[in-house]
Amino acid sequence: MKAYLGIDVGAVSTNLAIIDENRQVLDTLYIQTNGNPIKAVQEGLRKIKKIPVSGVGA
Repeated sequence: MKAYLGIDVGAVSTNLAIIDENRQVLDTLYIQTNGNPIKAVQEGLRKIKKIPVSGVGA
């Protein structure tokens, strides 16, 4: 199964989503950015489901 990770970083929140090749959502995560987008992305990557991904989009 191929999976793809999408990351949306905004001023208020950072959102992560993993979908499979059939565009089915496997996991999502919402984190408050709190003025530190790098920290928010790092936290999100630690917390999101551990699935090997074939591609990433931001």
